[in-house]
Amino acid sequence: MTMADTVAVMNAGRVEQLGSPADLYENPRSTFVANFLGTSNLIEAEVDSTSGADIVLRAGGGKLVLPVARCAAPATTGGKVLVGVRPEKISLTHADDAGEIPEGRNRVTGTIAAGSFIGVSTQYVVDSAVCPGLEVYVQNVDRDPRLVPGAEVVLHWSPAHTFGLDATQDIDAGLEEEAAL
Repeated sequence: MTMADTVAVMNAGRVEQLGSPADLYENPRSTFVANFLGTSNLIEAEVDSTSGADIVLRAGGGKLVLPVARCAAPATTGGKVLVGVRPEKISLTHADDAGEIPEGRNRVTGTIAAGSFIGVSTQYVVDSAVCPGLEVYVQNVDRDPRLVPGAEVVLHWSPAHTFGLDATQDIDAGLEEEAAL
């Protein structure tokens, strides 16, 4: 991806998606592309409503907002969508500080299941009602010592970093190919 202006992601001899490396990573159009090019958190959600440029979704008892322009799936009220967000796009806040999160961000509550310090960042796995095993990469700038396994947290991100995929696709497509590389 660092050497090309245009990349084609192929699956079983057919092109899944063609575009710039940044576009493929930021705007995958299938679960295969989302999983093959890095890590994606994919959350099963139901379309609650559409309002102008946004789709309002329900997942695990909470609400998420997805820009219509970032949804590669039909989004009809009551329909299902896979909501995706990359781990580095998510901020992690201890539950005690949830009131400091700016309005308008997507929010998911959960419990830290694991954390791995890898130098430049700490990689967390968070179990939540919306999805077990959400991955979050937090840059090690100002480490919060309360962010340890068992801590209650709020994951939050800009709706602009959310993408939507067709929920009829295999949520794990592309993962086995990544492991084989």
